[in-house]
Parts: sequence; structure tokens; C-alpha cells
Amino acid sequence: MTPFANIASRGIAKMNASADSGRRPGILVVDDDAGIRENVVDLLSTEDYRVFSAADADEALHVLEIEPIDLLVTDFQMPGRNGVELIEAARKANHPIPAILMTAYLYVYEQLDEARRRDITLLRKPFDADEILRSIARGLTNGTRGPGTQRAP
Repeated sequence: MTPFANIASRGIAKMNASADSGRRPGILVVDDDAGIRENVVDLLSTEDYRVFSAADADEALHVLEIEPIDLLVTDFQMPGRNGVELIEAARKANHPIPAILMTAYLYVYEQLDEARRRDITLLRKPFDADEILRSIARGLTNGTRGPGTQRAP
């Protein structure tokens, strides 16, 4: 069962920002699991966001080069570079955006030193639609500072 089984499937993989490059925040969703990625994209597409998706870190870095992204939402465990490595690569490439790290592995966040945790929020899997929407709203409004969205076991 997918995290958002109650959301109608609309088949949206990426939204084209050229149609509306206005003030709507741009969110990049990165996950190698197509089901999770598509469900998160579908959910965010029901809100007032420009939503982009990528299946891995390399694709995500390409999107960051060509689209204005305000928030990065990434899985931790992916083939190739993991989510933390993606966030760090984005920052080194001059994309200092806040990030939400989705993972079932809480130790990942706990092992990061304070400098690496900067502007990264942990979102524990599995999560529901309300949790990710709150995390994203908080990240866009206040920046993502620390583990504010950790879910109790």
C-alpha cells in the first residue's frame, strides 16, 4: 500500500515551470521508488506548488541547474549518491536550499554533525499526507532547521 492511497492517481511526473514561473514555490521530490515519488508529486500538485521530480541524485542536480527550486525533498537511501550526499552536492553547487530528508533510518540523521544538519529536516517513513504537507509548509515558511518533523516511533 502506498503512503497516500486516498489520493487519486493523476499521472503527473513533472510540472513544467515555464507555464507559470510566478511566485509559486518550486519543490523538487527525489526518490528512486517511483510509487512514493509519484504519490508525493501528486499530493503536492494538489497544493499551490510547482513540483518537479527526479529518480536519483544526478537527475536532481540537473533539475537544480535549470529550474528555480525552493525546497528539496529527498529520500535517503538511493542507488548512487544518497540523500545527504545529494544535499551536500547541491550546496557545493551553490544551491543553498532547505531540504527534507525522508528515511526510515533515524540513525542517519543522528550521525550527522551539526554543520551537516543545517537546514535539513528529517521526515520519518512511513509518513502520511498531513505530515509531509506540514513539513513542507514549515520548510518554505521558516526554513528547515533541525529535526522538527521527526515522528515518534
